Amino acid sequence: MTTRTTNSNTGGRHFVLAPNIAPNWGQTVRIYLALSAGVLGVALVCTFMGFWPVLPFAGIEVTALGIALYVSARRSLDREIISVEDGRVLVEKGRGKVEHVWELDQAWTEVIHRQLPRRWEETELVLRSRGREVKLGSFLEPEERRSLARELRRCIGPMARC
Repeated sequence: MTTRTTNSNTGGRHFVLAPNIAPNWGQTVRIYLALSAGVLGVALVCTFMGFWPVLPFAGIEVTALGIALYVSARRSLDREIISVEDGRVLVEKGRGKVEHVWELDQAWTEVIHRQLPRRWEETELVLRSRGREVKLGSFLEPEERRSLARELRRCIGPMARC
């Protein structure tokens, strides 16, 4: 997980949340090509030696690896940006670009960090304001969520000291 907190000139704070999952896309492709070349090379040698059933299984293995690396690389593009300034809380979520935006009133927003029922040490971080809830940091570890909740409570709510 990557969290970046900045104080802007206007006195607000910005939290950028991103999962720490995979290298960039170029590195992922190079890793995939290198592993695929090795697996398929060994499979071709086995095929020429008469062990032809090895080739289809190697193809399945390379395909499964490609799908897994693609999904991992896509998830690494997830971002959640929380901006607290000018009496409002702006939450932007998306993958590669902003897909969802919520605007909440800073004084009337409550930061809730709760234990999930029937889940061992699993927590949930929620911003609640006027009947709306926005879940944050689903990809964070419980300790990271707890730390983020502490920081957000300093900036959000009627007694905030941002």
